[in-house]
Amino acid sequence: MQASIRTSWEQGTAAGAILELENPEYSVFAARPFEYDGVMPVSALQFAMSAVVRQTADGRLSQDINDAEDGAALDGASAGSAVLLGSFTRTDNETFWADSAARELNFILNDVPRTSTGAFSHRVDSRQYWADGVYMGPPFLAYYGAVTKNQTLLQLAYDNCRLYRDALLVPGPTGPLWAHVYDDGNKTWVDEGIWGTGNGWAATGMLRVAATIEKSSFGDRMKNQTADLLSWVKEILDGEFLALTPENLVPDYLIGGPAFSDCSSSSALASVAYRGAQLWPSVFGSNYTAVADRIREAVVAGVTELGLLSPVVDPLVWTQVGVLSTEGQAFGLMMLAAWRDLLGYEPYL
Repeated sequence: MQASIRTSWEQGTAAGAILELENPEYSVFAARPFEYDGVMPVSALQFAMSAVVRQTADGRLSQDINDAEDGAALDGASAGSAVLLGSFTRTDNETFWADSAARELNFILNDVPRTSTGAFSHRVDSRQYWADGVYMGPPFLAYYGAVTKNQTLLQLAYDNCRLYRDALLVPGPTGPLWAHVYDDGNKTWVDEGIWGTGNGWAATGMLRVAATIEKSSFGDRMKNQTADLLSWVKEILDGEFLALTPENLVPDYLIGGPAFSDCSSSSALASVAYRGAQLWPSVFGSNYTAVADRIREAVVAGVTELGLLSPVVDPLVWTQVGVLSTEGQAFGLMMLAAWRDLLGYEPYL
């Protein structure tokens, strides 16, 4: 994963995976993730530093590449939580991290286009819903709200998850699932297919928002929001887990595209099942972890001599098998870290 060339969303996803693997005490899935415990999460902050160095003038983290022509509105925010983490774990330079995170937040709140329902668009030049965006924007908004004790931001994170679900949820052969991309400007589908990785992005993002809200100082006041988010995550797992291929992996597309087995989306969804079982066992019982175990075994069995997950979808060409997927590598690490934490093992470094 670290050897991969990262775009903005890959930078943030990799930072999240490294944090869960090496410093789970600062993951939103930990007991007290917003408190400094005397340990600096070095690896995660190294990723965050790179995101800040490549922050564009308008505030988007990680996106000052290719002449800053990246048209994503929310992808840069995927590294925002790791950047804000530096504001309370790197006390000799906390203003540097806080200011960089504030610039990203300001961009989202004031510059990102809104859809007709008020959701933040995933693109800067149009008003579009992408399932991917639920991992990129809302978790950062929620994290910022938790760290700074701002309930408005926590509610805004929840609201965007809700609005994206409203826009993208479609009937599927195994139950309701998320289509991939909808253009709210011209009211047309860009990709109406049920893409496995898109559902993985949505589930991982909503689970992070749920955990962040619950661990925040407003958790008791926002129990209904947390319950909604968990039910929407469960909805995705129910549909995707019923659609496993004979290789015990999630298909690239359930409808609207090819159905080859994909380790990337499979790892993301398995990580969600493990985290759900760890934190909310009454919602995500052994039936979910049993499927996650089958997925994990299939994913690990396919890892190549170079450490690559295989097969994976090409992150840029959603209908093709790829060679290397940074997000897939990160999802694999998230899956293993979540499995480890569910079993109660110590972090392995």
